[in-house]
Amino acid sequence: MAGLDLGDRRRDRRALEIADRLAAAPEASLPVAMHDDAMREALYRHLGSEGVNFDALLQSHVTRTGARVRAADGLVYALHDTTACTFDGEAERAGVGVVNGEKQGFFAHTTLAVSADDQRTPLGILGCELWTREGARDLEECESARWSRGVNRACDLAGDRSKLVHVADREGDIYELLAAMVANSQRFIVRAKQDRVVEIEGEGRTRLFDAARETRLSYSLEVPVSERGGKRSGALRRVHPDRAARIASLTFAALSVTLRRPRKPPRPDLPAELPINVVHVFEVGSPTGEQRIEWLLLTTEPIATREQIAAVIEGYRTRWTIEEYFKALKTGCAFEKRQLESFRTLSNLLAYSLVVAYAILLLRSISRSNIPVPADALASKDELLCLSLMTTGKPTTFKTAREVLAAIAKLGAHIKNNGDPGWRVLSRGWKRLLDFEAAYQAMKGAGLVINR
Repeated sequence: MAGLDLGDRRRDRRALEIADRLAAAPEASLPVAMHDDAMREALYRHLGSEGVNFDALLQSHVTRTGARVRAADGLVYALHDTTACTFDGEAERAGVGVVNGEKQGFFAHTTLAVSADDQRTPLGILGCELWTREGARDLEECESARWSRGVNRACDLAGDRSKLVHVADREGDIYELLAAMVANSQRFIVRAKQDRVVEIEGEGRTRLFDAARETRLSYSLEVPVSERGGKRSGALRRVHPDRAARIASLTFAALSVTLRRPRKPPRPDLPAELPINVVHVFEVGSPTGEQRIEWLLLTTEPIATREQIAAVIEGYRTRWTIEEYFKALKTGCAFEKRQLESFRTLSNLLAYSLVVAYAILLLRSISRSNIPVPADALASKDELLCLSLMTTGKPTTFKTAREVLAAIAKLGAHIKNNGDPGWRVLSRGWKRLLDFEAAYQAMKGAGLVINR
C-alpha cells in the first residue's frame, strides 16, 4: 500500500499501521489483530471516518498492479468475477443490502491480474466495484455495465490492450459485453451460458451448443480435476455440484461461428452479428453420480492449431485463481466474520483485506515458483535471522524466497508428503514468525545481549 494518499499524512500513517497489523494476523479478530485498546479504537474511528473511502484505500495497490502488468513479459490474464460478501446476525447494518433474499451483504466485482506464463503469478487487483441491492431486484439489471467498466479499467491500467486476455465464467456471457470487447479489439475467453443462434459458413443457422457438439474432435487429454465442496450456498451448489478429485479424460473441438444478436437486445444499436471462435471441452466417461465436465468457451484467440486450442483452455483454467483469491479473502482474512455495523466500515475494511488476500495468494505462488526471487525481497534481515533460529536452532543463510517460504511452511506445520504448501499453512507459519520476531525486537529494545 505504499503511495497511499488519503489527503492527510497522519491518516496515511495510521492506514499503513493498520495494514501491517492486519497482514500480521489476517484470520484474527480485529481486537486481537490490533493488539491493544488504543489501536482498536483508532481502527474503528479510521474505518468510519468521512476522510477514508474504499477507492482511495485501494488506489495505491491498483496503481502498482498496473505497473506490474506493464512490466510483465508476455501476456497477462485479467480474471473477472463477482462475489457476494454476506454477514450473519440479526442486527441491521446501515447501508448493507440483501443477498439471496435473506442474508445481509453486498457484491464485489473484481479483476485480478495473473501472468500468462507457466508460473501463473498473481500480479494484483486491477479494480473492484462494490454495490448493494434491496429485496429481490434482478442482479443482472446493470451487470453488463459493471463488466464493461472492469474490462475498460483494466485496459487503461495495462496501457496496451493487446497485452491482456480477459477471462470470465458464464456470468460474463452477456451479448452487450461481448460486442463491446469485439468492437474495442479486446481479447477474451468467456465460458458460454446462453445457447445462442449462430451461423456457420456454408452450413447456415443452428444453435451454439449443437454446433459445438457436432464438431469433429481435435484431440483428447487426461487432466487432474480438483475436489469441490465445502460451505456454499444452495444456489451455488446447484450450478457447481460437489465433486471428488479425479483424473478426467477430456476431448477438445474448435470451430468458428457468427453469433446472432438476441431477439430482444438490451440496446437496438448492438451489432446484428459477432464473429467469434469457440472451443468445446467435453469429459468422456465421467464417474457415476458426478456431473461431467463440459466447457464451451467463446474467444477472440486463434484456434487453428492444437497449441492455440490448448492455450485457450489453459487461459480459462487460470480463472480458478480468482476463486482461490476469494477463498483467501473470506477464509484467510475472515472478512465475512467481521462484526462491523455499516457498509462504510465494512467496505473500508474490505480494501485492506483485498490487499492482504493478494499477499497471501502471492506467498503460495512464490513458494511453488522456479523463478529465483532473492530471500531479502520477501523478509527483513531480522526476520530471516529469527526464521533460521526457529527452524534450525542457529543462524543460517537463505538464498531464495522459495527457501524462506519452505521454512515458513515448516512453522505452519506443513507435511511434505502432502505436496506444495497452501496459503493457509503459509499464513499460519508467517504469523508464528512475526510473533517470534516481535519478541526478538522487544529483547533488543530492552538492551539484552543476544548471541548473533
